[in-house]
Amino acid sequence: MENKKEKLLIDFNEAFASGNNQFMLDHVTKDFHWIMIGKKEVKGKESFAEALLEMEDHVTDDLELVDVISHGNKGCVNGNMKIKTPNGESLSFSFCDVYEFCQAGDKIAKMTTYVIDR
Repeated sequence: MENKKEKLLIDFNEAFASGNNQFMLDHVTKDFHWIMIGKKEVKGKESFAEALLEMEDHVTDDLELVDVISHGNKGCVNGNMKIKTPNGESLSFSFCDVYEFCQAGDKIAKMTTYVIDR
């Protein structure tokens, strides 16, 4: 049975897969920091909103959450995803997201993403 933070992480990942940008924006802090290892960094909620808009035309075909873990103010989700790009290309990858919650624990302050193409 998942706890409140694990439920938020599940919902956050499902929102990402379904393109529910508003849910994600509602659950990050105003100074949210997203580090995509080897790709780029996004600092601030407004920049996060812009990054999400850039990905809007990608359609998720499949999302599998393998592990969802939280302890204290940290959390982690690893899984697999298949998406279709705007030009119809199918991409498959595995990911691990490491999260840091704000002190109140109800919002995500930082996310570090690791992705491996499959």
